[in-house]
Amino acid sequence: GAQETISLPTAQQLLDDVIARLPRETLNVSGDIILRKRRGIELRELKFQMLLKWGDSPATAQYVISDSLGQELERLTVSRSEGKDPVFTYAAGKAGSEAKAPDLSSAIQGTDISWIDLTLAFLWWKDGRVTGQEDVLERPCYVVEVPVPAGQTGPYAGVRIWVEEQNRMFLKAEGVDANGKQVRVLWVKSVKKINDRWMLKDMEVQASPVHRTKLIVREVNGEK
Repeated sequence: GAQETISLPTAQQLLDDVIARLPRETLNVSGDIILRKRRGIELRELKFQMLLKWGDSPATAQYVISDSLGQELERLTVSRSEGKDPVFTYAAGKAGSEAKAPDLSSAIQGTDISWIDLTLAFLWWKDGRVTGQEDVLERPCYVVEVPVPAGQTGPYAGVRIWVEEQNRMFLKAEGVDANGKQVRVLWVKSVKKINDRWMLKDMEVQASPVHRTKLIVREVNGEK
């Protein structure tokens, strides 16, 4: 009824809550990115490392992608100050020479995972609206639709985000085109609790009908 509609939280409130519940202490996270064909054949394995300082001011996060032998391929750093646009710094190759930051919606090393997925950039996007309620992993969620920020290129027009009602974790996201058609989908497979805060542990992304990519967190601050 009308009463329920009034009591829904706003999209901004939900996304702010998700960000507020991210761990505040410095996290050093490492793991694997595995690209598989739909029939399970492994096509590529990469390693990633994230240095997350979401509690700092400005909040920073650094993402390093390496090949399966640990040779660095790309690194992206995101710095966020209150009320300002995020600043992205990008370096590529062994020497880590500074380069122009890639289109954030572009796939990383031929996988299904984009920089938007890896950095969870969509959690900071504005002007969203709550469009409904749906269960994911048998948990009630709010569905939030957020448009892509002005000036950002790529196949997305916006992202749909499923935010768990009780703990305000995000559990699923879909990139959609201008017609609202799904371009890619990201599922959170499992989460890890760090000092009463939620940290994404495993996620899976599919942007192509022929393969999907899994991101698996192996260690956080040296602990498996």
